[in-house]
Amino acid sequence: MFKSLSLLRLQRMVRGFLFVPAVLAICGLLLAGLAVSIDRSDLFDPVFEALPFLNISTSGARSVLGTIAGAMMTVISLVYSLTLVVFTLAAGNIGPRLLETFTDNRVNQSTIGLLGATFLYSLFVLYVVGENEVPRLSVAIAIALATTSFFWVVYFVHDTARRVMVDNEIARTQRSLRAAIDRLLADEPKEEPDDRDAIPDGEGTAVPAHSSGYVTAVQAEALLHHAVEQDGFVQVVARPGHFIIAGTPIAILRQVGGDEKALAGAVHRSILLADARSADGDILFNVHLNVEIALRALSPGINDSYTAISAVDQLSASLAIILQRGAPSSLICDEEDKPRVWLELIEVKEIVGTALHPLRRAASGNVMVVLRLAQAIGRMALVCRGDHATILRTHLRLIATDANIAVRNRDDRAEVAHELYKAHRNLKRADGRR
Repeated sequence: MFKSLSLLRLQRMVRGFLFVPAVLAICGLLLAGLAVSIDRSDLFDPVFEALPFLNISTSGARSVLGTIAGAMMTVISLVYSLTLVVFTLAAGNIGPRLLETFTDNRVNQSTIGLLGATFLYSLFVLYVVGENEVPRLSVAIAIALATTSFFWVVYFVHDTARRVMVDNEIARTQRSLRAAIDRLLADEPKEEPDDRDAIPDGEGTAVPAHSSGYVTAVQAEALLHHAVEQDGFVQVVARPGHFIIAGTPIAILRQVGGDEKALAGAVHRSILLADARSADGDILFNVHLNVEIALRALSPGINDSYTAISAVDQLSASLAIILQRGAPSSLICDEEDKPRVWLELIEVKEIVGTALHPLRRAASGNVMVVLRLAQAIGRMALVCRGDHATILRTHLRLIATDANIAVRNRDDRAEVAHELYKAHRNLKRADGRR
């Protein structure tokens, strides 16, 4: 849920290799114009006279500026080439859906922007300075920008080397998942068993989607405002991550006392559809990213159990947050505590199942990963609420069933049974926890 779809669109606009590099490049042009103006005003002449090592001839200035401009263009080409190589490696070895997180990296964006700004700065000064002018301040700034660019490129290489390490990427995606969970649970009332009873009876009026796409955001506050304004109830049946076909319902309007058409228009404005899923507000998509890494690692072509184990460990920490707190309420009431909006949110059982079912199936017969799955459930059992213990107990039973079929070695089966027993013992302790 988002308070402002406009803010969300702005956040998405500044991603990628367009906005930040373009802004920095424009800043470089503006700085060039300012530096040349100051040079022509002779404002800093006393400073240059006091520091003779800053003096430079016209030919020397043009040579320095030309060298910097040429070098920056070469380095920009290398940075783009290195970035594309990293994208190729990440898509093949980690997961293609993680490419968006690489383009979101501010280090990549600022590196290209700084190099572009230095290039355009040097080129502009070189163009506007006359044959008899000595742009001493402009040259000094160009040298400072080139020096900064050099050290920033060194940091860019360091950051890129860290990003392609799969364990670091798993941890980064899970930090993003935990942040999404925290945003979902922040200041939200807990789900109550009788919340669904508040939905008014009757068929209601369906609001069909105007286009097809993935639901990437729902603006809850706007829906509440318009529901109160039109004295109605809005039941949103589309949730973030769902794919909607044009013409199918995205919401149902019930008991509308005002303008039903105006309320339907507000629903369309409050639900954002896109061509691809996004990590913003879509918890299951964040879970899928980590599961995808683990499934690739467990595939016969890669067979990297340790990467899968790292993914299981990180996922257990993220799922533990939900298991401690529970899902937020789907029901939103107005100031008079009258039900106004129902948002179809994900359930704890679905989140846990989305993570553990694919991993259990792919790890069948892999004793190392099966053991770590049992250990992960045991860790989550230490902090989960009692009403969620049944969910974990179900997954323990499924792991035991699969292991009984796929694990043939007696000692391996005994080791798996021991870990399952420890996890089951932790779940017994959780039964009375609230």
